[in-house]
Amino acid sequence: MSAGEATGRLRVYFAEMYPLPLRVATAAFLGASFTRLLARTHGGRFAPASAETARAAAAVFTVALVLRLMDELKDRDVDRALFPSRPLPSGRVRVSDIVACLGLAVLAWVALHVGSGPAALSAAAVLAYALLMFRWFFAPGWMRPRLLATLATHTPVVPLMLLHLAVLFATSGACGGRLRPAAVALLVGQYWGAVFAWEIARKIRAPEEEGDYVTYSRRLGRGGAVVLAGAAQSVSVAAGAALTVSAGLRPAALVVLLGGLSLCGFAYARFLLRPVPAHSRLQPFAEAFSLATCAWGLLA
Repeated sequence: MSAGEATGRLRVYFAEMYPLPLRVATAAFLGASFTRLLARTHGGRFAPASAETARAAAAVFTVALVLRLMDELKDRDVDRALFPSRPLPSGRVRVSDIVACLGLAVLAWVALHVGSGPAALSAAAVLAYALLMFRWFFAPGWMRPRLLATLATHTPVVPLMLLHLAVLFATSGACGGRLRPAAVALLVGQYWGAVFAWEIARKIRAPEEEGDYVTYSRRLGRGGAVVLAGAAQSVSVAAGAALTVSAGLRPAALVVLLGGLSLCGFAYARFLLRPVPAHSRLQPFAEAFSLATCAWGLLA
């Protein structure tokens, strides 16, 4: 097997499963938004083209890639049964390709944090937690069929990553090396709420779409799953409002968050009133809310 052949197969994988231009843009958007809010709430300066902003974006992209590749390996048996046309189960991409790419991504994560002081420790914590997720916390037989247990144990990687970004920001000296716990907690809660809602929304289906694939709508009921996603987004907006008041941010920027929440509310209500496949695609609305959260971070 040549390196060129493996590279070609990985191009197929990324094109179909993880479009790199979109993921790079998303990481840059989130990294810049979160870094700007850290600067705004800590009396620091935000420079879009700074090394701090670039490193935050690189950290978001790299850890997201690591988690995606780990999930690809974890879920290959499920994908073989339920999604046989995907690149890995169809044989168009090999396990060895994913393993090699994962190894490079982990090395990139380590290299990104060499010599970064306290941030190297928080980076190690993020990577260690990702490895625990990859191993199903050493209880795969018990955890695999339990969607809610998987949610409870896997979703903390998001706030852990956001806390790491805060440590990364502090080590740059942009805030005198000191973080305000209350401000960081509100920031982490706000962005985590947006990501948590996306995780729920992407696994909600109409009754006729339910099958062997385990969804939150099957475990919690359609109403329960929608309420959980909407509650997470409401908490996210509340955290943004509290941060606006406590840190003196621009109140007008809250219109962006409220607009995103209203859009999701419309989609949720439409689905509950008429739960058909045409109305069950809630993931794009949750993604729009996440984008609104990042946009708010650049405007507040």
